[in-house]
Amino acid sequence: MELTIINFNLQNKVNIKNYDGGPYPKIFSNIITQNKTDIICVQELTDAYENQLKNYLKNYTFTGQNRFSKKSLWYNRFGEKNSIFTNQKIIQSKTYSLSKNINKLGKRSLLSVFPRIATVTTIEKASTKITIINTHIDHLNNIAKKNQLQALKKIITKNNHYPIILTGDFNLNTENAIFQDFVKYMQTKNCKLVSLKENTFKPHKKNHNLKTPDHIFIPNNFNIENIEVIDNNLSDHKLINIKIKK
Repeated sequence: MELTIINFNLQNKVNIKNYDGGPYPKIFSNIITQNKTDIICVQELTDAYENQLKNYLKNYTFTGQNRFSKKSLWYNRFGEKNSIFTNQKIIQSKTYSLSKNINKLGKRSLLSVFPRIATVTTIEKASTKITIINTHIDHLNNIAKKNQLQALKKIITKNNHYPIILTGDFNLNTENAIFQDFVKYMQTKNCKLVSLKENTFKPHKKNHNLKTPDHIFIPNNFNIENIEVIDNNLSDHKLINIKIKK
């Protein structure tokens, strides 16, 4: 069985209320359809941007809730989804909080600026069930990052019935000790990190130390057939496109 997967932080432009991506959803949709992608995991997706994507991706089902309720003052600028969309059969889906109460959306972990979330969607392809987890970790504070990774471990444990693919913007480079500890944890869950030879973040400042915050973990029994890190004008992140085979 083969799976093609995209992981991509779309960059919500928070200076624009209800940002819909302008021309970018059509361009991104073309990349998806040209690659016949099975699973697309995105971060910083606004409701308006998602609605645009749905116009072009009629054969895909979108999963994932917003981190804010529509009643929140933050919703129209800082509301985001870590959506998973797929052309495969969906078994179940839920969005969790990366806080002490993983079942309560809108909650923040200690020292986190905004609530952080993880979307969990189980799919079935060729009679094989796989659970996809897509997340976005805090961008500023190491204490918040540690706390959110602890919450993510709880979510993984809760959804460990099938092989796991984990994607996201972790805001941690591979050489970071916090991330290295998490990689070791994922090994206990029979998952390995996809090694990327190219930076995935395009910093605005030359001295910015964030190089590869975007990561994909796959089950140990899948082989990596192809990896592409695609530069683009859609975001300040590059797009990761992989093909794996069991």
